[in-house]
Amino acid sequence: MSDAIDFFTGNGFSRLTGPLAEKAREFDATLEKARNDAGFSPKGNLREPVITAEFPGCPTDLPINFLALPNRQMDYCLIRIKPGHGFPEHVHGYGDEIYLVISGHGKVRIDGELYDAGPLDTFHQRTGVRHEVFNPAENEEDFEIFAVNTPAVHQDLRSKFWGIPVPGATTDAEGRYHHDESPVR
Repeated sequence: MSDAIDFFTGNGFSRLTGPLAEKAREFDATLEKARNDAGFSPKGNLREPVITAEFPGCPTDLPINFLALPNRQMDYCLIRIKPGHGFPEHVHGYGDEIYLVISGHGKVRIDGELYDAGPLDTFHQRTGVRHEVFNPAENEEDFEIFAVNTPAVHQDLRSKFWGIPVPGATTDAEGRYHHDESPVR
């Protein structure tokens, strides 16, 4: 070996041996096949979702099947918030979130401060900072937000651990959260 690059190239994890080495190679091949079978494509369109996560009054569209990428580093989606609906105040325990308003008008509250939100407005929710987003009932159009989360969270864990509700969030009989439009809580 002439230099450090030669030491790593073709060695180490590229040359597995031992009783489970073949199983590891089979697993990698199975995972790659599953990813291909899941229909992953690196191109998508916000108006043609391939998967929708159904939240009450807030269908959340995935333009690309990133769920087929278990080692991804971010998640992203188009949140379509119907009038009178929204996500309750919550925090993310281990990641940031960015909102980019695509269309409509609504409200975003970050750390107690209420903001009006319209097309092309952007918002940054830091790890551990309480926030909520909603479309006031008097609006007539959907409030659409493109959201990006880092790090990515496996879908089986997202509902339980990603959005941690702030105590006191209440819903009506239709599952709509009551959002206080006062500037500070």
